[in-house]
Amino acid sequence: MYHVVTGIAPDDPQGRSKVTAITDLPAVSESVSVTIVHVTDEGTDLLTIPSVAAAHERLTDHGIDVSLRAVDGTPLNAVLSVADDEDADLICIGGRRRSPAGKMQLRSGSKAVVLNTDRPVLIAGSEES
Repeated sequence: MYHVVTGIAPDDPQGRSKVTAITDLPAVSESVSVTIVHVTDEGTDLLTIPSVAAAHERLTDHGIDVSLRAVDGTPLNAVLSVADDEDADLICIGGRRRSPAGKMQLRSGSKAVVLNTDRPVLIAGSEES
């Protein structure tokens, strides 16, 4: 089973694009599992957070096995530590639409994930409106 870890923030502008990028992976319903990471107090029911519930619903609608992890700390450390704990095959993070000349520029959080892991990182761009 190919395991993906992604973080979803309370008001995540790239949440939908991250889910789309994951559901576009080959043989997704047969061989992909996902852990959604959300930084909050442990014990919080993550399905009460609209962005997490929406991501969970879209992924499960595609037949993907989804688990939820509430983690204390910063989003960067949360995603990286869960990816390490679960020996993830891929980390999926959000990106922003850039001009052709700016394609290699990353937000500081995205850049930090790429630089602080030896795992493959999928950067999901924003969806067109």
